[in-house]
Amino acid sequence: MHLETETKTFRKGNVASVAAAHTLHDVFSSFFAPLLPLLTEKLGFTYTMAGILSMVQKLPSLLNPLIGLVADRLVVRSAIVAAPVVTIFAMSLLGLAPSVALLGILLFTSGISGAVFHVTTPVLMRQVSGNQIGRGMSYFMFGGEIARTLGPLLITAAVSWWGLEGTWRLIPVGLVASLLLFFSLRTIDKSLLKRFQKKSKTHLSQSVREIAPFFVLVAPILLFRGFSKTALTLFLPSYMVDGGASIKTAAFALAFLELAGAIGALAAGSLSDKLGRKIILLTIMVLTPVLMFLFTLTNGLLQWVLLGAMGLIFFASTPVFMAMIHDLNSDRPAFANGIFMTVSFAVGSIVALLVGVLADRFGFVATYQITAALSLCAIPFTFFIKDKSRAACKTPIKPAML
Repeated sequence: MHLETETKTFRKGNVASVAAAHTLHDVFSSFFAPLLPLLTEKLGFTYTMAGILSMVQKLPSLLNPLIGLVADRLVVRSAIVAAPVVTIFAMSLLGLAPSVALLGILLFTSGISGAVFHVTTPVLMRQVSGNQIGRGMSYFMFGGEIARTLGPLLITAAVSWWGLEGTWRLIPVGLVASLLLFFSLRTIDKSLLKRFQKKSKTHLSQSVREIAPFFVLVAPILLFRGFSKTALTLFLPSYMVDGGASIKTAAFALAFLELAGAIGALAAGSLSDKLGRKIILLTIMVLTPVLMFLFTLTNGLLQWVLLGAMGLIFFASTPVFMAMIHDLNSDRPAFANGIFMTVSFAVGSIVALLVGVLADRFGFVATYQITAALSLCAIPFTFFIKDKSRAACKTPIKPAML
């Protein structure tokens, strides 16, 4: 009984440690987009090539289900510390890359460490979140969005201080942070993980059959939303520079977008615990294309207001999706999370290439409007998702009624 109570407890200190790990990793993994205008100028590649490079970075995500199967059998804390170290080295060296080929190798390397990190870490967050999974996933995504707020500011400051080829000087900073993270994660009780790493598990084929209907619906949603999300996250600095903004203003715009996204991600998971996952998702799906289209028609202060609104809405869906995955209650949570990450990153890779082609051919304003229209196609699929959180929302009321 005591163990059962412990596993249902929302462990704030452990939740904060896991969220901090996400922040550290994604601060460094977010360097590519703000550096893109400078890298294209230095190495002379097109936006289509930028999309290909983004696809190369996401290519290791194809291994996510395999990583998930391994993570379901092992304690994952070591991977959560090691993965950020690899990412820190690879992404801090982007400015030194003398060719597109070496740039691709660095991005691919960071993609491998990113795949390991993003499959294993949400599973650990699930264990320390108790019966408040949506809230835990909100904290997890908050850590990531804060990282993508700080990342553009950090790398832009590094370029200002040391130049594009001096960004390697950020490596010691990242390693010190990794050491602190190591000591923080050691406080997490291994017994919380062992409960989900039992030897006898449902046969893999049965697990696939149980979770397949969910992913059949989620995949097209991620695809159609992916166009506008990629246009915003990967190409926003280029969009701003193309419109006459400075590189510093462009980096600040991306940081502002991600800061708003952090707030949205923090609120969405907790709201989905109370109101239901589907209600939150439908709200996001309806507002996304409207805000995106309006953004392309404005400038000045109103454009910044819409940028903040898009941040609040665009990134709020991820913690809700991740909570829904754990609502499936599979005894292979890392495997299920790995499939989600594979679908998400694979779709993002394809979309990044297509958005790059559209930007080269039609310009950024038209590209953003096209992606807004495509995101409308995600709405019908959302209606068919089964919301398994509704029953869980009602259970706390029963003791009071008795």
